[in-house]
Amino acid sequence: MSGRHWNEETQRWEEAGSGPATMSSPPPPRPEFAPPPTSWPEPELAGPAASPPAGRNRRFVLVMVGAAVLGAAVASTVVLVGRGDDAGPDPKQTRAAASASPSAEPTPTPTPTPTATPSATGELPADYREVSDAAGFTLAVPEGWERTESAQGVFYTSADETSLIQVFTIEEPDTTPLASLRTASETLSSTNPGYEEVSLAQTAAPEGASDAVTDDAAELVYAYDSKKLDARRKVVDFSFTAQDGAQYAVLVAGPDTDWPTQRTRLTTALSRFSPGP
Repeated sequence: MSGRHWNEETQRWEEAGSGPATMSSPPPPRPEFAPPPTSWPEPELAGPAASPPAGRNRRFVLVMVGAAVLGAAVASTVVLVGRGDDAGPDPKQTRAAASASPSAEPTPTPTPTPTATPSATGELPADYREVSDAAGFTLAVPEGWERTESAQGVFYTSADETSLIQVFTIEEPDTTPLASLRTASETLSSTNPGYEEVSLAQTAAPEGASDAVTDDAAELVYAYDSKKLDARRKVVDFSFTAQDGAQYAVLVAGPDTDWPTQRTRLTTALSRFSPGP
């Protein structure tokens, strides 16, 4: 039989008379969907969380360290500025400031005027009075001296403003009366013109001092040229531990030419000293 015919096995047309066709495998059926890849791609691993820039951490640490150092410096400065009558308040300015009431600040409580109390242990000189101060101590001060108060302590100042008594507590931790005065002298020598340390020594409670003044005490005597008064001043600064364990300083200043009146005023003030109201 001649001619072309359809070969069912090979699924194609063939010429008639040709020999047996070579059998071949039928083509594979078409897949109904794309074959999956032979391997899945590796996922992109997320890197470690980005840490804050090192500079930022350093700045934070430096700010915190700086704040701590500044805080310590301020605390030390308060102790040192507390000594030295030129560092104290100008009574005129203090009185003016007390009468002003800024709208953004609460009205300050007026300082009560200390009241004289009868002496329980003998007579004071006629020109002195015993006062129970609102700051929490009792002592004797000259009649007519005006009280003012600032961050540096309590001041009793003469009418002509040439002499004063200053009282404050020593808040610096782990110090002694002598160490406190030694540090004060070193600082005053660099801040007050014409500064002269006359004497600095460990001492005891002066004769006539009240029992509240213990023998854990030291005394600094110095002189300098006061810019405020345009005159040379002489100061006795007595630092001591009181009977209640707190440390106090009583400083008496006046014209250099008045010496030793300053020491007499110190002894008289301490004769009525007691901590607490």
